[in-house]
Amino acid sequence: MQTYTTKAFLELPDADEMRSNGPGVDAMILQNESGTIELEATLDEVETAADELALAIDSDVIPDEVMSSLIEHLNSARALDVPV
Repeated sequence: MQTYTTKAFLELPDADEMRSNGPGVDAMILQNESGTIELEATLDEVETAADELALAIDSDVIPDEVMSSLIEHLNSARALDVPV
């Protein structure tokens, strides 16, 4: 599985703990339906991107196309820790 992480997620004080115990109220860990991509991001980043792209994200598992659009958007905004 390929994991993408945003810079803002890494700045959260409990980012490492969230990877093991699940995201807190400020973060989301999303996975695509194929189970090949995981995205670690703040809730604000995901909500903002979803609004700007007119995407509906209502669970932790999202369609592959939605994940691709989200990754592209975050990459264009230079929000990813490691650019694509």
